Amino acid sequence: MIPHRNQPNRQFICNPRTVPLLIRTLLYALTLCLSFALHTSVNAEEPFPNIPYILVDAADNSVLAENRMHERWHPASLTKLMTAYVTFKAIQAGEISVGSPVTFTKNAASTPPGKMGYREGTQLRFDMALYTLIVKSANDVAVAIAESVSGSVPAFVNRMNDEAKNLGLSNTQFSNPNGLHDPKQYVSARDLVILSSAIWNEFPQYRPIFETPTITAGDKSYTSYNFLLERFEGTTGMKTGFICSAGYNIVVSAERGGRRLVAVVLGSSSQTERAELSARLFLKGFDSQSSQKMSELPAPQPPTGPKDMRGILCTEQARQNRYDPASETAVIKSPYLTARRVTMAPVQISLGGIDGEPSPAWISRSFVPVRVPIPTKRPEYGVVNVDGDVLDKSTLRGTFPLPLKSPRQSTSVQ
Repeated sequence: MIPHRNQPNRQFICNPRTVPLLIRTLLYALTLCLSFALHTSVNAEEPFPNIPYILVDAADNSVLAENRMHERWHPASLTKLMTAYVTFKAIQAGEISVGSPVTFTKNAASTPPGKMGYREGTQLRFDMALYTLIVKSANDVAVAIAESVSGSVPAFVNRMNDEAKNLGLSNTQFSNPNGLHDPKQYVSARDLVILSSAIWNEFPQYRPIFETPTITAGDKSYTSYNFLLERFEGTTGMKTGFICSAGYNIVVSAERGGRRLVAVVLGSSSQTERAELSARLFLKGFDSQSSQKMSELPAPQPPTGPKDMRGILCTEQARQNRYDPASETAVIKSPYLTARRVTMAPVQISLGGIDGEPSPAWISRSFVPVRVPIPTKRPEYGVVNVDGDVLDKSTLRGTFPLPLKSPRQSTSVQ
C-alpha cells in the first residue's frame, strides 16, 4: 500500500539501513549552516573605528583600504623599525658586522622600561641585539645600538631622519631610537608602509628577525606582542608599539596564495583591538583586487597631527575596561584569530661572542678631544709682614744669599 502523502513512511524511517544515511545528511546540513554562519560573521561589514590605518598590496604598495593614512601620529616602538633599518645600512656599508659589539653605556643602561636590564659595560653581538630590539622591543638596547653605530644618540637620530628623507617619508620625524614619548616625534601610516617595504625588500636576510615570536635570555622568555604571528595564518612580521600618547600601534604583514599584504593600524584602544583590526583588514584585502595607487591619495595640507591619546587611553577607567594580557598567555576569543599555535622554537640570546670590530664612530668616541685650560702667568705679588710692610724677598727665610766677592787685602813693602 502506498502511504498517503501526509503520512510519514514509517518503514523508511525505521529501517536500520537508512539511519546512518540520515545521520550523515543531518551532520552535513549542520556543518553547512555553521560554516555559513561563521563566514557571514567574519565577512560582515562591521564599521572600522575612525583611527589611522592602511592596507596595501606589497607587490606595488597599491592601497586596498585606508583611513587618515597621511595623519601624523606618535610611533611608539614602531620607531625601532627605522633603528633597525639604519643598522642594516651600517652593516651593508661595512661600518660594522653582525658580530661587532653593542656596548651598554651608563646612558643606555639607565633607559626607562621596557628593557633587557643589562648593566653598564655589557656587550652582545649586533645580531643578538637586533632580535631583542624587535621581539622584546627593548628600549635600552635601542640606545646601545644607536651609540654603538654612530657614537652617540644624537648622531644616530640624524641618520634616522636622513634615511626618512631619502625614502620620501614626508610626515615622519624622529627624536630618539626607541620610541619613548617625545612631542616632536611622529610618523604616518603611509610612511610606515614605505619604511617596512624598504626593510623587507632591501634586506631579505633579516626577515627571520621580524618573523620570530619568542626569544629567551638566560632563564627568561620574551614573546612578541604581535599576536598575529601565532594566531593568523600566513603572518610574516613585523612590529608593534605602545605608549599612552600613541595608543596601540602595529605594522604587520601576511602572505596567502603567493600574495603579500601589509597593514598599519595606529591608535587602537587595546592589544586585542589592534590584532583584530589587522586581521579584518587582511581578510578584506585577500578577498579584494580593487586598489588605488598611493600617489592618487595626496596628503592634506597643512599636515594634521600628532594627536595625544593619553587623556583617552591611560585613564584609570580605560585601563580597567581593556584586556591587556601578557603576550604568551593571551586568550583572544575572536572569529578573526585562532588560538595561539607555537610555530617555532625560541631564539636564544647570548652575551659575548664578539668577532667583529666596533664601528669607527664608537672607536673615535674614546678619543674625543678634551678642552685643557692653558696655564696663565702667575701674577706678581709682594710679601708683607704682620705690620703690612713689604719685605725684601731676598731676606725671606729659605732664600740663599749670593756670595760676595772677598775684598783683596793690600800688602806694603817697607
